[in-house]
Amino acid sequence: MTAHILVVEDDEAYIAELTRMIGEAGGPTIPTFVTNRDDAVAKLESGFFDFAILDLKIPTATGTTDFDTEHGKYVFHHVRKVSPGTKILVLTGSPSDDFIAPLLAQKHDADIWSEGAKVDTVEFLKKIEIDQAPERISRVVSAIHALSDIELQTNGLNLSTGEDRLVRIFAKHFKALTCSVYPIGAGKSGARPLRLQMFDQTGALIREVVAKLGDLPKMQDEDARYDEHVVLLDGAATPRKMKLLEFGAGFMAGLFYQLASGHDASMFQAMAEEDVLAAKAVAATADALAGWSNGKNQERRSIASIRAQWVSDERAAGLHAKFGLEWAAEFESREIQTRWCCVHGDLHGENILVARDGSVLVIDYGDVGPGSAAYDPVSLELSAVLQANPTLGPAWPTADACRKWHDLDAYLADCPMPEFIRACRAWSEKLTVGRRELAACAYCYLLRQLKYDDTDKDRILALFEGVHACWATT
Repeated sequence: MTAHILVVEDDEAYIAELTRMIGEAGGPTIPTFVTNRDDAVAKLESGFFDFAILDLKIPTATGTTDFDTEHGKYVFHHVRKVSPGTKILVLTGSPSDDFIAPLLAQKHDADIWSEGAKVDTVEFLKKIEIDQAPERISRVVSAIHALSDIELQTNGLNLSTGEDRLVRIFAKHFKALTCSVYPIGAGKSGARPLRLQMFDQTGALIREVVAKLGDLPKMQDEDARYDEHVVLLDGAATPRKMKLLEFGAGFMAGLFYQLASGHDASMFQAMAEEDVLAAKAVAATADALAGWSNGKNQERRSIASIRAQWVSDERAAGLHAKFGLEWAAEFESREIQTRWCCVHGDLHGENILVARDGSVLVIDYGDVGPGSAAYDPVSLELSAVLQANPTLGPAWPTADACRKWHDLDAYLADCPMPEFIRACRAWSEKLTVGRRELAACAYCYLLRQLKYDDTDKDRILALFEGVHACWATT
């Protein structure tokens, strides 16, 4: 593995010395040298860096002479903002406790590259002690180069540098020598879900894993949601969290969960290949998530407050205007009875893995939080006709069928997966206080789908008519 190193230094003598040290660090490197604040910020915005070496007293731009430690501190904080997983070595000519303390507050102890020992994510070195720099640089370069001991079998997937780092760091932590990587669907959050299989030196399978790789704040948020909500569910259907990796991959982080063997198909795949199996898996999903809704009392809430869990007021107003939903503001002002509890929040068919016996694993917890109890089954049902899957197409549901969404038998005429849809609707009806809550949840999900470029807007607008018809029956 090649270590990507950013060096921010304006002194020609130190640039020459650091160039020599990096070249003799004992492993492949790609150093990037800049001499000022603005160029450093530009490189950080566009590149990936494992390691940053920062002189603090630098000018703002090329050709200027406004040398000030404030410019170096700005770069330091920008590294922490846009590439928080990057290790930093600060070079300074005149350190003092008052000067360094705020920067030291950013330091963490972490086993960044799975070496078996924690290191400081931020280090300081006086320039008069520059002779200590080779050892510090070599340690980083060697740790990154050692990740190449892990053989990745990507099966045609293209991994970014950060994704590659995270998978190798995780595999090395569990002493794997080979790791196979496979896709698991694709959500709309920007994070990337992957299935990993790790093997030891004998070729034996160590563990199957679900990895979710994305921006550090999103991964930290999902980690907190897991600890607060997911741990309350039956562990058989919710993979156990193994590790959160926050360092070593620039702006990216990774969450890794155990995956039980045999759950090889997504709900969408099961739905397309064996409708009855998919219906059985829906019932298993309902049982798996029942711990969130069991025993929850009813509440009186406006539809707007339910919608706000998924779409902000500002975004909702924009969607209403863009798609001519003049009726929506009045609809959202209505109050309904709802069972308010924790919900998954993004329960589409790629976030449920199905085994041949109909047992399930529910994955991806980035949207777990409070909501209307019926939102999950309604989301699962409607995801089948709006999100990419093997059955998605123009044949069903037609616009006329969408307008009959409230009348299940009429809606399901010519449906390629009727048992799956019936199972979702049965789950919804079990959780809802009444059909008004069913209509409200469908409205919220459909409005949320209008945000995305790849959803069928005509189908969504026709389904809105079915939602209105559902409300009219009450």
